[in-house]
Amino acid sequence: MNAFKFIIIMILFFSLSSTAQERISVKKKEFKVTEEGFQEAWKNVKKGNFLFYQHRQLSYRDAIPYYKDAIAYNSENAELNLLLSICYLRSDPKSESLAYAQKAVDLKEEVHHMSLFFLARALHYNMKFARAIDNYDTYKESLSAKDLEEQSPIIDKYISECESGISLKRKTARVIIENLGQSINSEFDDYGSILSADGSSMVFTSRRGISGDRINLLDHKYFEDIYTSNLVRDKWEDAVNIGAPVNTDWNDAAVALSEDGQKLIFYRGRERDGDLLSATLKGSQWKNIHDLSHKLNRKKSQESSICFNADITTAYFVSDIDDGSYGGKDIYYSLLSENGKGWTKPVNLGDIINSEYDEASVYVTPDEKMIYFSSKGHNSMGGYDIFVSEYKYDSWSVPRNLGFPINSPDDDFFMSILMNGRDAYYSSSRIDGHGGFDIYHAILLGPEKPLQLSNEDELLASIAVPIKESFIEESMQISYTRMTIVKGSVTDYNTGKPLAATIELVDNKTGKLIKKATSNENSGSYLISLPSGKDYGFSVNADGYMFHSENFVVPEAQDYKEIFKDIQLQPMTPGSKIILHNTFFESGKSSLRVESYSELNRLAKMFEKYPGLVLEISGHTDSRGSRTVNQRLSLARAKSVVDYLKGQGVNAANLKAVGYNFKYPVASNKTEEGRQENRRVEAKVLSN
Repeated sequence: MNAFKFIIIMILFFSLSSTAQERISVKKKEFKVTEEGFQEAWKNVKKGNFLFYQHRQLSYRDAIPYYKDAIAYNSENAELNLLLSICYLRSDPKSESLAYAQKAVDLKEEVHHMSLFFLARALHYNMKFARAIDNYDTYKESLSAKDLEEQSPIIDKYISECESGISLKRKTARVIIENLGQSINSEFDDYGSILSADGSSMVFTSRRGISGDRINLLDHKYFEDIYTSNLVRDKWEDAVNIGAPVNTDWNDAAVALSEDGQKLIFYRGRERDGDLLSATLKGSQWKNIHDLSHKLNRKKSQESSICFNADITTAYFVSDIDDGSYGGKDIYYSLLSENGKGWTKPVNLGDIINSEYDEASVYVTPDEKMIYFSSKGHNSMGGYDIFVSEYKYDSWSVPRNLGFPINSPDDDFFMSILMNGRDAYYSSSRIDGHGGFDIYHAILLGPEKPLQLSNEDELLASIAVPIKESFIEESMQISYTRMTIVKGSVTDYNTGKPLAATIELVDNKTGKLIKKATSNENSGSYLISLPSGKDYGFSVNADGYMFHSENFVVPEAQDYKEIFKDIQLQPMTPGSKIILHNTFFESGKSSLRVESYSELNRLAKMFEKYPGLVLEISGHTDSRGSRTVNQRLSLARAKSVVDYLKGQGVNAANLKAVGYNFKYPVASNKTEEGRQENRRVEAKVLSN
C-alpha cells in the first residue's frame, strides 16, 4: 500500500463526516435527568460540540473540560461518553479514552456505527491488545463489502500492531524512566531533545506558542519554537526560548547539536516546506545563520531530522524525497565531498531500514555502528516506535523494536543516547505527562546481571517512577559507542580571562585532523570527544598565544570517561614556554618518531605568523643514569627538533637548542609516571 493511500485512509478514519447521519448527537430529552444543573450542563454540551466539530486537535482538547463538566451531570448518556472518548483519541492522553468508550458501548452498543472501532482504538492505546484485536475483527465484520475493501488495510495494520504489542511485552528493557518535569515540559507538545556530549545542555522543540503565537493550518497547533536548558546540580533549569534570529514566526525545530553545544542545526519552514539551517553560539548569542548544502536541502521535499558521524563526513537525515522512496518519509545518507565544501547526492538507506510507512527521527552513533530511528512500519505496536539496527558485514541488520517500556502504542521518537551509554532521552505521549508529547529521561540499567542499585541508582529511583513489567523474558540490549570526553575552560595564563581558542584533535598515527572545536568566548568552556582505540594529539591555539598540547592514548576497551582539563594559554612574550607533549623519540635515542610531525609542523607554522620569533628548544631527562649521558641525550633531542623545524623552512637564527639533562624536573623522579613527565621537550620564547 503506498503512503498516499495510507494517509487518505487515516483521514477517513479520524474525521467524522459532517453529514447528519454521521454526527454523534446528544439528544436534549435523553440527556435531561433532573432540572437542577441541567441548563449549565446543556450549555457545556453545546460548547463542547462547537469545538468538537471544528475537527482540529486543539479544539478536541479544548472540548474535553466542557464534556467532562456535562458528564458530571449525567454520566449515563452513551453519546456524550463516546464524544469524550473521541476527544481523547484525537488529543492526549489517548489512554484516557478507554473508560468513556467502554461505557458508551455498554450503555448503547449501536451508539454509532464506528463505536466498536473507537473502542478498539482505546483498548489499543491502553495495551489491551487481545481485546483490541477482538473489537477490530468485530468492527470489520459489520462493514459492507465496499467499506471493507476501503478500510481493511488500515484495520489490518492496527491488528498487526496489536500482535506486535503482545510479543513485545515479553521483551522488556531494564530501565528507569522519568518525565523531565515542568521545567522542560509544558501542556503542549515538547519533543526532539538534543544534548551536548556530556549531557549538560539541551535544546528541544516545543509548540507552546510564544514566537508570534501563529497557528499551523495543517494541524491547527502553534508553530514550533526551539528552547534551551542547562543541567545544574542534577536539575534542569527552566527552559528558555532561544529567541531571534533562530526562532521566527514560522516552524523552527532543533534537529542536531554539536558535541560541545556550540553549533545548532535546525529546521525552518512553513506548513508544507522547509530547509535545514545552522547557527553558531558566539558568547551567549546564536549567530551566523546559514543554509546547509543544497544537496541536503532539496526543493519540493522536507528534511526534518539529521545527524552526523564523528568526523562530520557523513550525514544521515529524514526526507520525503520522491526518488527511490519506499513510502512516505525515508532515511537517507550523504557524504561530504573531498574538498569539504559540499555534500553528495542523497542515497536511500535501503529497504532493510525504510518501510512502506513513514520513518521519522534518526540518531546514528558517532562510529556509525548503530542507528536508532522511529518508524510506523516494521513491527511497530502503534504509531511511531523506536528501532535499532547494527551495521555489520557491510549491511544494516533487521531493525529491532526497543520494546517496552521505552515504546508504547502511541508515538515514541527522537531517541538519543549520551556517550556514557547509560542516559537516553526521547519523546512520548503518556498518561503521566504534562500534555501532548513530553521529553523523558531513560536510565539504561543494562541486561548483564540482576538489578542491584548503587547509591546513585537508589537516588534516581527515589525521584523517578520505575517502569515495572511482569513479563520479563528477555532484556533488550542497548548498544553504544565507547567514548572519552575532554572538557574544561581555556583562559589567559596571566589574567584568567576566557579565550575563544581553536581546539584540534589529531590522530598521531596518521597525522589526520579528526575534529576541530572552538571554546566559548564568554566562558572559555570547551568539550571534545575522543572515540576509543586511538593515540590522539590535542592542541589549543589562540592568536597571540603559545599553543598548548596534550597527548591522550585511549584504549579500545576503555569505557566512557570524562577528563577535566582547564588550559591556561601563555601570551607570546619573552619567558613564556610550552611543553611539546606530542613530540616523541625512540626509547633512549634522539631520533624523532613520525607521531611527532603533526605537532612540530604546527610549531613551524608559528614562524610564518611571527617571523621575528626566537625560540629556545630545550631537552630534559629523568634522573636515571649519569649527568653526562643525560646531558648528551637531552641536547641531542633538542637538536633533532631544531633540525626538523629547519627542514620545514624555519630560519636557523630563530632557533636555539639547549640540553638541561635532569636539572629542571616538573615531577618526582621516584615514580615511573613522574619520570615520564620529566622526559620532555620544551619551547620557550626568547624574543618576538
